[in-house]
Amino acid sequence: MYSNLIKNTFALALLAASVGTAMAADSVDVKVIGQIIPAACTPALSGGGVIDYGKIKASTLAADAYTVLPEMQIDFSLVCDAPAKVALKAINGRPGTMAGVTEGATNTAIVPVTVWGTSTTSGGAGLGLDGTNKIGGYAVRIAANTVTADGNAVDTLVQDNNYQSNSVYNKKVTGNLYANEGRITSWAAPGTLTPIAFKVLAGKLGVQAYINKASALDLTHVNYLDGLTTIEVVYL
Repeated sequence: MYSNLIKNTFALALLAASVGTAMAADSVDVKVIGQIIPAACTPALSGGGVIDYGKIKASTLAADAYTVLPEMQIDFSLVCDAPAKVALKAINGRPGTMAGVTEGATNTAIVPVTVWGTSTTSGGAGLGLDGTNKIGGYAVRIAANTVTADGNAVDTLVQDNNYQSNSVYNKKVTGNLYANEGRITSWAAPGTLTPIAFKVLAGKLGVQAYINKASALDLTHVNYLDGLTTIEVVYL
């Protein structure tokens, strides 16, 4: 019995070795990757990053139109341990929940309402679901007229081409973080279109939400607004 066990094991090992040899490639690559960044930058939001619209009475919602809520703002800062050129990218944490629109490949779409008090189109994200009902949506921005870099006024720049490195920057007056295509947001000296390096960026983060038509919601129970945006630092 012991002799048979040794022979069977040896035969299995030979078979495995033979198959392995037949399938092996002539070479194999080792890739070593990483990034050397000029500085580490830490974003921060006041109030734990929570925008709380509180209790909204169902009776105040329009039956067959979207109800636009006022903009709410909190403090935003980005602190780097050395001067660095960076941008911000917004990532929708509630994909497929934006009311009244169809989200694209980047899980965002143009909001179907006017926000920021302008007629300029703005990208947005969803406020989550109540069952299968879409609660609404919202736009989020770093309000351009509030931003300073190392204490100096700056212009807000955006790049809209799914984060392609050869895309150009354009000045934006609202500072909206979402676009129909992938967007990154950075800052430049006034009148220029090249991102600058800084140690401390400060400004106001604003959110303006809208609620779906009352006729599209089940208002016999509480509906919870549940929007989530992750703001990612991109090193340029």
